[in-house]
Amino acid sequence: MNTPANDALIGPLYHGTRAASAKAILRDGFRCSRSRSYTGTGVCLTDEVSIAYEYGVYETGGCILEVRLSASTTWCDSTEVPSLERRAGRDAYDDFFKASRFDAVRCYGGNVWVLWTTSRAVQVRALTHGDALRMLCAGFEADGPDCGYNNVVSDYASLWWGAAQCDPNLSRFPEHRQRLERTLKRHVGRVRSPRLDP
Repeated sequence: MNTPANDALIGPLYHGTRAASAKAILRDGFRCSRSRSYTGTGVCLTDEVSIAYEYGVYETGGCILEVRLSASTTWCDSTEVPSLERRAGRDAYDDFFKASRFDAVRCYGGNVWVLWTTSRAVQVRALTHGDALRMLCAGFEADGPDCGYNNVVSDYASLWWGAAQCDPNLSRFPEHRQRLERTLKRHVGRVRSPRLDP
């Protein structure tokens, strides 16, 4: 179990969603889902902006929320709960939360945080597209050129590392490539990693 000893908030964590859903969350707060996903009905957050961007694609009306949890949030790592590791399934997380006093579970090395007690999300703000792209590119720099991504994040990474010709989305759809290049230039000030500059 992990509970911070000081008053520091937990986070930042990120939640990618549609822009309309983000507005509702900012207005009314997070709510558990009525339908179950592979992690049950809890709210999925992540340590990684790149993962949130896959779900909150700005280019198609998405948004990323930056979330901080209360310092009093009780949470554990899924590896500390053998029943979650053994019994993966749509009900495993909900059953765990109902039987425990935990507010959240950190899974898959932080790629997913399942938040059950939604009132623990005490600070939530929407990232602008520029904020998200600058953070994404900082992540590319930290991860290096050999890291793989999904969705449009992969296309941005290919541009960032000068490998657009190897990305079928960029080589087959030049208008898509030009749109992403313009977006990077506008929000980040460059299209390629500074490491590629002569």
